[in-house]
Amino acid sequence: MVNFKSNPPDLAEHKDYIEVMLKGGRANTYTLKSFLDNDRKVLSFAILWSDLSYDGGDKYYRLNYFLSNNTVEVKEIIKPNNGCYPFSMLLRR
Repeated sequence: MVNFKSNPPDLAEHKDYIEVMLKGGRANTYTLKSFLDNDRKVLSFAILWSDLSYDGGDKYYRLNYFLSNNTVEVKEIIKPNNGCYPFSMLLRR
């Protein structure tokens, strides 16, 4: 038996889209509240990677954890004239 009272998924998405376009009936979600409370708040950690390979050495990184949307980025701290090709970002946000 098919339930005819429920909308098919594509029609339900279309109705949600129309509601949003008309500025109607959607409550703020937890993610919006988290974003507004934690905007521009970042946890920052200093990382030392001791590479034991032939060409390795000590590499310094900065790990940033953004509280507003729970994302992470890892930046390499580049020292001048260290002889390595500089990669500014190891992991993008």
